[in-house]
Amino acid sequence: MKCGEHITLDIERLNAKGDGVGVCDGREVVVPRAVPGDRALVYLRRKRKGRFEGVVDDLIEPGVERIDPACVHFGVCGGCRWQDIEYDDQLKIKESLVHRLVAEQDLTAGSWRPILPSPQQNFYRNKMEFSFGSGPDGVPQLGLHMRGRYNRVFDLETCWLQSEVSNRIVDSVRSHATRLKLPVYDLRSHEGLLRFLVVRDAKRTGEVMVNLVVSSYPHDGVDDLLASVFEDLGRQITSCIVTKHSGLAQVAIGEEEFHIRGDGHMWERCGDIEYAISSRSFFQTNTIAAERLYETVCELAGDLTQSDVLDLYAGTGGMSLHLAQHARSVIGVESVSEAVVDARRNAERNEIGNCRFVSTLAEDL
Repeated sequence: MKCGEHITLDIERLNAKGDGVGVCDGREVVVPRAVPGDRALVYLRRKRKGRFEGVVDDLIEPGVERIDPACVHFGVCGGCRWQDIEYDDQLKIKESLVHRLVAEQDLTAGSWRPILPSPQQNFYRNKMEFSFGSGPDGVPQLGLHMRGRYNRVFDLETCWLQSEVSNRIVDSVRSHATRLKLPVYDLRSHEGLLRFLVVRDAKRTGEVMVNLVVSSYPHDGVDDLLASVFEDLGRQITSCIVTKHSGLAQVAIGEEEFHIRGDGHMWERCGDIEYAISSRSFFQTNTIAAERLYETVCELAGDLTQSDVLDLYAGTGGMSLHLAQHARSVIGVESVSEAVVDARRNAERNEIGNCRFVSTLAEDL
């Protein structure tokens, strides 16, 4: 068995990343997008650390029925893994994976509850991070990373994860960046301007925050770009930030923020609590599913009226503020200082006086 060959493989399990794993001639073969029960003709693409990695050339016998994916980018994009599988079947696969991983750690669960499905399967995310890249002709690209390629970006046409407004923002930014001939930041030469576009989209309030991450600001080209985007989108963009990131790390945070529209925050409502969210604050990416999560945690916690609760990695206070409605007191611990500022503001706005937040590493407590 060697790279470049085809083998017939039965997929036995998933690894922790959700890739299918089968065994042939005593060797493990990892196959993305394959699931347990699949029998497939697999092309052995490469070998790393003694393990083969393959791709499905022909699905001989599916373990789970496949459907036509809605997204035109499915298979190329590094995002959605199982869009060609019905959502109910996805949940069964994930549930089986969790059970196996817990068992492998010799952990015993007192009881298992079924997965709570997301109320929405499309347009549910409230945050997306898009990357800039350069095409073969040097024209700016804006989209997501190809699967397994941190340095390759494809032009996004439509994404089903966030919203139609988000798709229009991506299209507008790319179109005007091309027209203005703004250079994309190059990871090898560390030259260029455009790095990331981060869009936050509040599902309950309708507010939209745009954060454009660039290597240099102030910059006339960036101002012209945003003015054109505002003209396209009108007041649908309620908050806009330019983040200056001149460092080498390819991350969508930087050393300085400039508020172009709004005060650097947007408001979202989760359950009966309102949250201020800044560009660097963590907030559960599926707002509507988070409501069910918080309700379930409060239910499982039971009677907290005489209890003091410690919430580690508290973010903007999502869990803390819900628990504070039932507990004697809550302390939320969060390392990102901007998130702590937001969390304190959220407690004050919602008139929750028995919850306080401290800015420190949870490991240092």
